[in-house]
Amino acid sequence: MHQTNVEIDPRDANTATRKKAVYVAISASVSVAVIQLIIGWVWNLESLIAEGIHTFLDGIDSVIVLITIFLAAKPADREHQFGHGKFEALGAGIEGLFVLGAGIGIAYRAVNRLLEGAAPETIRIESCAILVVMSIFYYGVSIYLKRIAEQTGSPAVFAEAMHLRTHIYINGGLAVGLLVGALGDWPLADTLLALGVAVCLLGIAWQVLREVWSQMMDLSLPRKELDAIAEMVEPFGARFIEVHGLRTRKAGVERHIEMHLVVAPDTTVASAHELSHEIEEVIVDKWPAAHVTVHVEPLNASHDESGTLFDGEPKVRTDDDSPLEREFLH
Repeated sequence: MHQTNVEIDPRDANTATRKKAVYVAISASVSVAVIQLIIGWVWNLESLIAEGIHTFLDGIDSVIVLITIFLAAKPADREHQFGHGKFEALGAGIEGLFVLGAGIGIAYRAVNRLLEGAAPETIRIESCAILVVMSIFYYGVSIYLKRIAEQTGSPAVFAEAMHLRTHIYINGGLAVGLLVGALGDWPLADTLLALGVAVCLLGIAWQVLREVWSQMMDLSLPRKELDAIAEMVEPFGARFIEVHGLRTRKAGVERHIEMHLVVAPDTTVASAHELSHEIEEVIVDKWPAAHVTVHVEPLNASHDESGTLFDGEPKVRTDDDSPLEREFLH
């Protein structure tokens, strides 16, 4: 009996991996939130209630992220000819706004408690041990999510990883703070810790929304990725004159890369076309969700009569302000 090996599309595999990561994030957030809210309510610990609200919102945010991953995975169509990648950035933006709102709300509640002098009668040491266990749990989950974010290039999964990673420090900090409050018989520490949670949330919101802003405004890929593109293209240097007009942007996990490939004037259309495909393939091998467009241009040798036009110039230019900057070459 012969078995047929079905080749899996790298983009489908990428989407499946991102979905799995978000399922893990949802399960972790909901489970921990229930425990934190119950303990916080029973023992009247404002800091645990604040962190429970934060964690519960993580679960809601993760559901939103999961929906946007489904939407972002849809193929390009006539109305969305560059694909639906920005849905994922939109999901990360919604998550950032939720975190921002939670931070403001928890801060407001904590300040009111400080003004009213409200505080629990005592702080139970058992709560500290529970928080330490939660920190260890979050450490494992955040490591897993960050690895998946780096593997898939997903801003939404990265936002999940960074968000959950902060729970390590928040729960660890709460454990230490509540221990100090319990041993020192200082119940006010609980409210101050809740205020600290609010400040952390505001910092998280800033980090996530800044990444979303860069994608929505079509900022170019970071310098290390531009350098990586140059490194991938340079081995083909014997077959072209120059690459210029590099334009890049990111939409969710998708990287959109355009470049102008200058070839010798006697290069055939077929060979130039083959070269452009080889360049595209090597980039897509590194970033499966990349969309690469190579515009081939023949060199007009009359612009380099002295043979010095390219002296001191990089073979692959990554810092041109515009594709038109070197258009005089052809």
